[in-house]
Amino acid sequence: MFHHVRVFNISVTIIMALLFSACVNSELSSADSNSQLKLLERPRIIVTTDGEQDDKDSFVRFLLYTTDVDIEALIYTNSMWHPEGNGTRWMHDYIDVYEEVYENLIVHDETFPRPDHLRSLLYVGEMKNIGREAVGEEMDTAGSGKIVEVLLDVDPRPVWLQAWGGLNNIAQALYRIRESHPEQLDYAVSRAYIYAIAEQDDLREWMVTEFPDVNYIINLHQFWRVIAYSHDRLNPFQDHEIYSEEWVTQHISSVGPLGGLYRARVQEEGDSPAFFHVINTGLRSTEHPAWGGWGGRFERTGDSNLWIDAQDNGDNTKPLWRFIVPISEDFAARMQWTVTSDYNNANHPPVVRLTHPFELEEAAGETLELNASESFDPDGDQLSFRWWQYVEAGSYGGVIEIGSPESDITTIIVPDDALPGDIIHMICEVKDDADLPMTRYARVVIQVVD
Repeated sequence: MFHHVRVFNISVTIIMALLFSACVNSELSSADSNSQLKLLERPRIIVTTDGEQDDKDSFVRFLLYTTDVDIEALIYTNSMWHPEGNGTRWMHDYIDVYEEVYENLIVHDETFPRPDHLRSLLYVGEMKNIGREAVGEEMDTAGSGKIVEVLLDVDPRPVWLQAWGGLNNIAQALYRIRESHPEQLDYAVSRAYIYAIAEQDDLREWMVTEFPDVNYIINLHQFWRVIAYSHDRLNPFQDHEIYSEEWVTQHISSVGPLGGLYRARVQEEGDSPAFFHVINTGLRSTEHPAWGGWGGRFERTGDSNLWIDAQDNGDNTKPLWRFIVPISEDFAARMQWTVTSDYNNANHPPVVRLTHPFELEEAAGETLELNASESFDPDGDQLSFRWWQYVEAGSYGGVIEIGSPESDITTIIVPDDALPGDIIHMICEVKDDADLPMTRYARVVIQVVD
C-alpha cells in the first residue's frame, strides 16, 4: 500500500469537519464555504525546476492549474543536462505575465493565487553542484531549507515534491533533517511524496538507499512518447490534431500574453505529468500510484517504495496517452480564461456527482447500480457519459459487462469468478459538448466480499 494515504484522508476529513463547523457558526455563505473547503482539499506541492525550455512551457500550463494545488515553494535548480540551471529570473518574468491575465482568470475561478503570493514562493536552490556532489554538510540552499521547513511543519497533508530537474535540493533537505532533526525524520519522511521526471542526476540509488521509506515515483517512459519534445509519439493519437503545430498555435501560443510565452510547436512539456498527477480530475490518482490518472500509472519495484512506469495492456506509455486528448482539450479551454473577462464566454469543467459512495462492497454474482445522474455542467452544456473498467488498476483481471456504458446510470454484474478481496475499478467519464470540451471523472472502487 502507498504509505500514509489512509492517515492523510482521515486528517483531511477531520480538518474539513472543523472548517464546516466554523462556517456554520459564522454563517458564511454557501459559496464562501465551498471555496474554503476547496482550499483545504488541495494537495501541497513544491516544484523544483532546471528551467529548460520544456520546463518553461510546462510552467505556462502549470500556472493555469494553480487552482488545484497549494504551492509551498517554486525552486530554481539544475540538472545533469543543465549544470548551472537556466538563471534565477525566468519564473519571476512568467509570473509578471500571469499578472497581466490574473483579473480574467479569477472571473473563472476565484482560487487562482495572487501574483504577489506566487512571487513570495520563489527560492534559489542548488545551481552549481549536481547530484550527490550537492548533498552534505555546508550544501544547504534557500531552496533546500524551504523544503525542510515545509516537511517539518504541522500541516498533516502530504507534500508532493516535484523534480522537473535534478533531485539535489530534495535530497539535501532530507539529509539536513536526518542530521539536524533526527527525532523528526520519520515524521518528515512520512509526508514526503516525490514525483520525478526521468533521472536528471545520479541521486535515485542514493535516495532509495538512504531514505527507503520515502514514497518515490519516477516517470521514466510515459512522458517521452506522449508529451516530451517532438519524439515519435508512437501512440494511437499520434495523428490527432492536438499534436499538430496548427492546433498548438491556434489554441495555445497565440492566445493572449500568457500563451505567447509558450514556445513549443507541438506540446513539448516533459515535466507536466508531475503536476497532472495532482490535478483534481476525479480520478483520485494521489490516493495510490497504481490507480492511474492524468499523470500516469505506476507499480512498485519489489518491496521498495520506488514506483516506476506501469503497463496498461502491455504498454508502459498507455497510462498517460489514454488521457492525452482530454488533457490537451482542458489546457486549451483554460487558456481561453486568460483572455475572457465574461464567465459566460468560456467553458468550465463539468461536476461529476455520484448518488452513492466512491467505495462499494459487493458479492460475486450480484448486480450493482452505478449512478452519476446528479452530475451537472456549470455552463449548461450537454453532458456525455462513458463508464469503463480500469482493469489494470484493480486486482480482478477479468472483463466486467457494463449494462449501459453511455448512460448516467448503469449496472454491472460482479462476475461469478471474482474472489473475496478482489478489487474492481470503474470509471465514470463525463464530457461536455463545448467547442473546447472539458472532461472530469468519478472512480468507483468495488471490493468483492463473501
